[in-house]
Amino acid sequence: MQRRFILLIAVALAFCCGFFAAERKKTSEASFHDMIVYHPTSLTGLITPKDKRIRSLAAQLKTPENAYAYVRDRIVNDASLPAASAGEILAEGKASCIGKAVLLCTLYRAMGVPAKEVRVVTGEVDYPDGIVDHAWVETELGGVCIQQDASNLLGLFMFDQFKDVLYTRTFIRKEGYAFNDKHFAVISRLNQLKGSGHPAM
Repeated sequence: MQRRFILLIAVALAFCCGFFAAERKKTSEASFHDMIVYHPTSLTGLITPKDKRIRSLAAQLKTPENAYAYVRDRIVNDASLPAASAGEILAEGKASCIGKAVLLCTLYRAMGVPAKEVRVVTGEVDYPDGIVDHAWVETELGGVCIQQDASNLLGLFMFDQFKDVLYTRTFIRKEGYAFNDKHFAVISRLNQLKGSGHPAM
């Protein structure tokens, strides 16, 4: 009888240990295959300057300065949101940093800024909780290159506060890729050697 009891306890313990080990395995860190992958065309498709809502807002705002202030001040920053098209962001009134950059880039394109002169750029920044992905806009307006962050994640910045690559040098650990409605480019040191630090697109 005592032998059966010990055997029953041993089987129960083995079962429980196997159950808890399986549960622990389910909560392991994400692997390479768990990554969210964006195809370049899914990103370039977010910039929608022909969207009627975007064109209407661009006509109301009239200037890049007003567009920047609108995105910075009127679109709520919500880091939990995935990338979305500019029209969807406008309808929701909130977006992540990449969403705010997408909307700003789209408004500039709707205002007539050529694709070769405006893009969304992504990279990594140091944040109190660790390294986070971030997005901002690089544009050339009136012959001056400006980097703009309308997200308010790292601070409340003015329209032309970061000329040339000052924003990147101040905050960015590593750049990732850049895109607009026409182009997608992975940013590499080789691309940065071609000019003033911006990727060739």
